[in-house]
Amino acid sequence: MFSFFFLFFYSILSKDSLTSVSIAFFSASLLGFFYNITKTFIISEENIIIIRINEFLVRNMDEIDLILIRKLRENSRLTYRELSEITNMTVSGIHKRVKNLVDNEDILAFIARPSVLALKFLWVAIWGTSNARSMDAVSKELGQHENIYVIAIAGGKYLIIPAYIRNISELQDFSSYVSRTGQISEPTIGIINVPYVTTPEPLTTIDYKILKALNRDSRKPITDIADDVGISAKTVKRRLDRMIENKLARFTIEWAPLSENNFNTVFHINLKEGTDINSTIQYLNQKHSQNTAYCQSYSNIPNFLSMHVWTKSSKGTQKIQEDLQTEGFKDVIPHIYLSAKYYDCWVDQLLRTKS
Repeated sequence: MFSFFFLFFYSILSKDSLTSVSIAFFSASLLGFFYNITKTFIISEENIIIIRINEFLVRNMDEIDLILIRKLRENSRLTYRELSEITNMTVSGIHKRVKNLVDNEDILAFIARPSVLALKFLWVAIWGTSNARSMDAVSKELGQHENIYVIAIAGGKYLIIPAYIRNISELQDFSSYVSRTGQISEPTIGIINVPYVTTPEPLTTIDYKILKALNRDSRKPITDIADDVGISAKTVKRRLDRMIENKLARFTIEWAPLSENNFNTVFHINLKEGTDINSTIQYLNQKHSQNTAYCQSYSNIPNFLSMHVWTKSSKGTQKIQEDLQTEGFKDVIPHIYLSAKYYDCWVDQLLRTKS
């Protein structure tokens, strides 16, 4: 730490401008990456460079942060105390970590929506290589479709597009739209497996109002929800507990750890025929617990799963790939994320009309 500050301040006072800037930036990279940097270079007669930095160093994500991401993705209303018990850390420490994840834009938003079970829609993903010239332009155009809530761009012009489809009859038209607009000549369509449970009763008008209040801020305190909806805090808690217990709502996060020193990769894993997918997912989650964010299987694609992992470096990703290749799987194909963009979808729009 001392050597870093010595190098940095020495670089500012150095008379060799180019050398000073190089040393300063190299020194900073030893501890973290630059975020929200405003640089002002003033060359005086003495050839001194002044650098103004709004937020000099930002702590990189680590394994504890991944646990928080994983748990908040499953239930973004978990309290700081509950998260502290899961990670064996202090409540204040967890609060600071979650704030850092938000400030660093690893977590973009805390989301609340009616669940797949509540609305009985299909949760799908379409992926494949695009022939489009501009991935950003294609992503922006695809994002206008009401079914699409996120578009991920991976290396090699590879698009991964999760979406919510109202019913199976819409799937063919939607997949044709994605293939045509995204210029994906050979798209793969996966219907994401969701455990089926019977719902005792549908969402009520009050439930929709509560979910609307939580739509982009699912960690909002119960008292604030009560004020927004115009009902008692006791009623809000009872309705929330019911929605969570019966899996009528999904509380999750928009996660995009695409900053420096964060490597996000999805491994498409083809299994040998007869392999138990659920057991394989459990095994991979346990073996790679320090890196796995989540795994998904697909009801219409047998012997296949996707494994979404986070690592601190490309070497970490390569090591996981090498480990997976020794497991006897039929094939392991990595796709490294370059960007991800989230959109409002018809489920979000429904909250505004139903409430």
